[in-house]
Amino acid sequence: MLWEPGVPDDSEAVLLAHAAAGDLEAFGVIYRRYQQIVYRFARAMTGSTDTAEDVTQEVFIALLTEAGRYDPARAGLSTYLYGIVRNLSRARLRRDSRRLSVENFALGSRNAGTDDPSIRIEQDELVATMRRALVRLPSRYRELIVLCDLHGLSYQEAAVVVGSSVGAVRSRLHRGRQLLRLRLTRTSRSISQPAMAPMRLAV
Repeated sequence: MLWEPGVPDDSEAVLLAHAAAGDLEAFGVIYRRYQQIVYRFARAMTGSTDTAEDVTQEVFIALLTEAGRYDPARAGLSTYLYGIVRNLSRARLRRDSRRLSVENFALGSRNAGTDDPSIRIEQDELVATMRRALVRLPSRYRELIVLCDLHGLSYQEAAVVVGSSVGAVRSRLHRGRQLLRLRLTRTSRSISQPAMAPMRLAV
């Protein structure tokens, strides 16, 4: 089945082949379909909006230049893209020695439906706390929490992305959730405990 502009096509492999051959309309379909999930995962992995934008561009370049490596029988195109994002993000972080920017780290979306300033402040504080806790997890745990808990991938899909078994994904995700919960508990305790007044020596 050949892909034609404006005609829905269930074969992502065919669509990718057309895009790799220089079909700009086919590439536009792929880009519009997957750009947001690629960007969000890259931002979650790197902790930086600027780096995520660079990685997103690199992902689609790699997708086109290595289109022949995609095997639709092994995974859907979205799962394949997650794998490219993971590898490029890790490579980028290895090259980049600067600290992760927690301010740009994305963890879900905030509830924009409230007009109560106090609720917004509480939400901002909660999101900031979650960002700091998650971004400090080792990447092997962080990537699975992002993939499964934030992006909704199944264990099988996540296993394909990280190149591991389903059992290993389950175990690592469980451990990652435990570590995240522990960090959040410690953070909440430190926030709730008032600072101790300095001791005064009797003179």
